[in-house]
Amino acid sequence: MHRRTFLACLAVLPLSFATLSRAETFEQLAQEAERRKQAYLAQLRDLASKQPAEVFQNSLDIVLGPARANKTVLVFTDFNCPYCRSLDSVLQQLAGPEVRFVLKWQTMMGDTSAYAAHYALQVWRHRRSKYLDVHNALMQAPQPLSEYDIRNIARSTATYHLLPKDEALPQTLQNSVQLGEQLRVFATPTMLVGARMMGGMVDAETLAAAIQEWPMDTP
Repeated sequence: MHRRTFLACLAVLPLSFATLSRAETFEQLAQEAERRKQAYLAQLRDLASKQPAEVFQNSLDIVLGPARANKTVLVFTDFNCPYCRSLDSVLQQLAGPEVRFVLKWQTMMGDTSAYAAHYALQVWRHRRSKYLDVHNALMQAPQPLSEYDIRNIARSTATYHLLPKDEALPQTLQNSVQLGEQLRVFATPTMLVGARMMGGMVDAETLAAAIQEWPMDTP
């Protein structure tokens, strides 16, 4: 189990051993678990709702959908995550006038997660017309991604010159990882839909309904 995933489990454990020793009935245990769950969710909503506008409107972030879409969903994702790969087609299907998806890359799923995200950000910044070809190739390549695979994708898309030259992470990627830590994103994919955190793979109908439910005056 990845360290951050393990910490996530610890963060949301509803009961301590002290609580167990004090509780007299199963009903008390259930009530305490629910209380802790609701407190955790309220804290998470508070963190999500206080994000500055630039988190949603940073020109250096990779976006699926038009710049002037009505709503913005933050997607914490990773090229090495199999569930992110499954969700990606849903995001591309739903991206349009109603919603845009801002990709906040995480680096928790393998040694090449950071390298692939860094490369993708370089392509987005310097050769945007090639971005979707690179993105889809990275999402469809064998898992786990190897540097050899990434270099081959770069050759085939004429973006080899945009491969990272060193291991230093760009500020945009560092900011995405830090935001994930602040919002307690311990696994990918996770989405911030309004002030609601949605984790794991969801189908197009479920995600579309969640987007439709949230008020228009939020980011």
